[in-house]
Amino acid sequence: MEWLETLGIGLLVMLARMTDVTIGTLRVISVIDGRMKTSFILGFVEVVIWLSVISVTLDRIQENPWLGLFFALGFSIGNVLGIWVERRIPLGNLTLRVVGDDQVRSLASELHELDLSTTLLKGEGRTGEKNMLFCFMPKRALPRVQPLLKAYRDQVFYTLDYGGISNKVLMPRTKTPLSRRRSVMRK
Repeated sequence: MEWLETLGIGLLVMLARMTDVTIGTLRVISVIDGRMKTSFILGFVEVVIWLSVISVTLDRIQENPWLGLFFALGFSIGNVLGIWVERRIPLGNLTLRVVGDDQVRSLASELHELDLSTTLLKGEGRTGEKNMLFCFMPKRALPRVQPLLKAYRDQVFYTLDYGGISNKVLMPRTKTPLSRRRSVMRK
């Protein structure tokens, strides 16, 4: 019966740890994006869960070292879960940088058709003059952009990074006016 209690407490420790590490991943992304309220709330919940888990684990780990294994397993699974959740929640911004020849102009036109703002620059590379494209976009636009990048993959060099915050919000021009709530949220 003692092993059943260990298993029950261990699974609770592991699940709680998975939850707090997943929340921690989302909190870090919120911090990077400058979302103060979200970062505050997620940080608070993360620490409350962590304190509860660590106190239970430290109180019982001397008599039952298996709890340390459950704690570590929860942390590891929480990292994977956090990455998985982050990839599915379109929070934040991305910066797309593309370097190439004339194909970059074509890609810029296709990005404009998706209502994304781009900036084209001329540059100098090892093999001569190059075109450079910069596009700061909401992460939720990525599923529409990925097929374009795949089509140009062999012709250009590109990087995609977290965009962080910007001094202006470059949003597509919409034909319908924004609702009052959405227009306030964008400021």
